[in-house]
Amino acid sequence: VFQTLWCCCLVMQFVTSSLPSTAHFAPVECCFEYAEKPIRRPQSFYETSKDCPKPAVVILAASGDEICADPNKPWVKKTMKRLQKEQ
Repeated sequence: VFQTLWCCCLVMQFVTSSLPSTAHFAPVECCFEYAEKPIRRPQSFYETSKDCPKPAVVILAASGDEICADPNKPWVKKTMKRLQKEQ
């Protein structure tokens, strides 16, 4: 399993390093799945690029994990509002 993952990483590195110079305009991070439940002890958040296929809010948890969330969910909106007030 480790060798397969290592091989995939090497292939991805090769593919991304050989992309044309316009690739630097591509979004750095996109979310493809959302968390279903509210995040415990959220510390901060940021929104993903408008160039991503799905809109998302990335919430930084106290554990250091970055968790993708649906910006249209009420619990995500509430979390964002609370964190903005704390800043």
